[in-house]
Amino acid sequence: MSIILLDEATIAKIAAGEIIENPASIVKELLENSIDAKAKNIIVEVRGNIGSYIRITDDGIGMDKDDLNLAFLRHSTSKLKTAEDLHNIVSLGFRGEALASISHISKIEVLTKTKDDLSGTRAEIEDGKIVKMNSIGLPVGTTFYVKDVFYNMPVRKKYLKLDNTEFNYIYEVVQKIALGNPDISIKLIRDNKVILNSSATDNLKNHIFSILGREVASNLIEGNFSSNSYKIKSFISDNKLYRSNRYHQYIYINGRYVKNLDISKEIEKHYYSLIPLNRYPVFLLYIDIDPILVDVNVHPKKHEVKLSKENNILAILSDLVDETLYPNRSIINPIKEEPKERNINIFEMFKEVDSEQNTQNKTENFIYNNSIEEFESKTNAFFEEQKHIYNNTNNTCENNEDFKNINSSLENSNTNNNEDSSKIDCDLLNTRLVGILFKTFIILENYSKGRCYLIDQHAAHERILYEKFKEQFENSEVLSQILITPEIIELSVEEKEKLENNYELFKSLGFEIEEFGENSIVIRQVPMIFGHGVRYDFIHDTIDSLDKIKQSSYEVDSYKIMKKACKAAVKAGDELSDMEVQALIKSLLECKNPYTCPHGRPTIIELKSLEIEKLFLRE
Repeated sequence: MSIILLDEATIAKIAAGEIIENPASIVKELLENSIDAKAKNIIVEVRGNIGSYIRITDDGIGMDKDDLNLAFLRHSTSKLKTAEDLHNIVSLGFRGEALASISHISKIEVLTKTKDDLSGTRAEIEDGKIVKMNSIGLPVGTTFYVKDVFYNMPVRKKYLKLDNTEFNYIYEVVQKIALGNPDISIKLIRDNKVILNSSATDNLKNHIFSILGREVASNLIEGNFSSNSYKIKSFISDNKLYRSNRYHQYIYINGRYVKNLDISKEIEKHYYSLIPLNRYPVFLLYIDIDPILVDVNVHPKKHEVKLSKENNILAILSDLVDETLYPNRSIINPIKEEPKERNINIFEMFKEVDSEQNTQNKTENFIYNNSIEEFESKTNAFFEEQKHIYNNTNNTCENNEDFKNINSSLENSNTNNNEDSSKIDCDLLNTRLVGILFKTFIILENYSKGRCYLIDQHAAHERILYEKFKEQFENSEVLSQILITPEIIELSVEEKEKLENNYELFKSLGFEIEEFGENSIVIRQVPMIFGHGVRYDFIHDTIDSLDKIKQSSYEVDSYKIMKKACKAAVKAGDELSDMEVQALIKSLLECKNPYTCPHGRPTIIELKSLEIEKLFLRE
């Protein structure tokens, strides 16, 4: 096949496809143009199917006819004159590609006027060309109407997501730009309904409150740093505010929203003992730096930048975060030192444990306090040497004589749910409770068999809750309870929108949720597994995860959320009574898969006395 030179129309469409990914990309480019045009009031409006109608109006400096004739040509820009200007960029846009790209994949109408012109100009653009232009009376500023996005690129249009998803992308763009520009009023309207309304203010904390809501703003701590080279204003979360991902981390460098994993990790390391594992702090950083020290021309979407002397910035941020979190070194207590809140009473939840088991004789803990450190050290060494015990837990249990009866009884219980629970293997149920190691691992001893078992109380309880909840959901019999005191949760505008689009999903999972004010909800009923309340982070985490869930698979959606609900299980560090331990073990053995938690981690580990004796060289 011979090489040919592509025609200009094809080249333009290829370039447009790289720059304009979806309708949100159009909103981003036009919003940034309005900001560069010194606008103080910007309105973004979408109607109908996302991409069929987008309007952006600003009160910026506008364009005259000469500018308008050049604006839709590739690489035409008012922000650069020479290549040297790339080293000192102060505007959000600079490549001169956005308008040209938008005009090749949609139909555009522009209304614009400068302060020096007696009248404004109206123009219609298709396929990158102005097809109509006339004078018209207008106020100073610019309005873009963008219609029929990807009308001439059917393959790209086919892969646009559902309207609500595409709108959420638009909301994310507007929200991030609004947070980074407190001196500009920005409003987002969908089908005549105001979704976001950010008024210009010189009070940054109030600005954050108006966009992210009371819950976030009230749990942010402000910090400041200033030098000849850098000016930094930070708002970082305390130990009560965290999320399941980094989505709620906002970094602005010279007013531009960017992603920088090094900065995120530098801040996160100060939270290792403050917030739960696999949770991320919420923060907003506003960094002003000499433009010559920032290279913004390294990423097509300009989300990533290269910073000269980045290590200096990281060191400054580290000190700033440390001083903000610990002004007196005693304000915030690490979460590991705080008593953990119990949401579930296992004994009350599984009252079917018979009285004979409940009155089983208590035994004394055989581990003396002065030997715990040595025991932990030896045990860790043993685990390193015998990793196959972890990796092959399921096979070990299935091939072990002590567990054969368990498997048999579980199979029988699947075919006859009314069968007497006493047929569950009693070797494990009647083992001696030695104690609970590190308030996490239940230790059971079977002296006659020369074996002991370690049970992770959190993983075990997660498995129990998950299977009970899953069974109830599949049978449309999710057990719920009415809250004596309904719980009010404040959401961001975006979270509220996502929740409204998924009310039926939450209802099927046992929640009764109602609107309560502009951006708040009231929860009146929750699934039984939540005990007497609902964790705020569960609602936020679930809403955050909705974008990642395949909307075509309702059951898969529900099971993923069920796994999140199982976070209501007892935690490592929660203290259990002997009777609660017995109830936990009995309920675990009644599960279809008692050997792993819903996330795949083992619940039960077996140790033979011979293996332990080897640690003491007693072979």
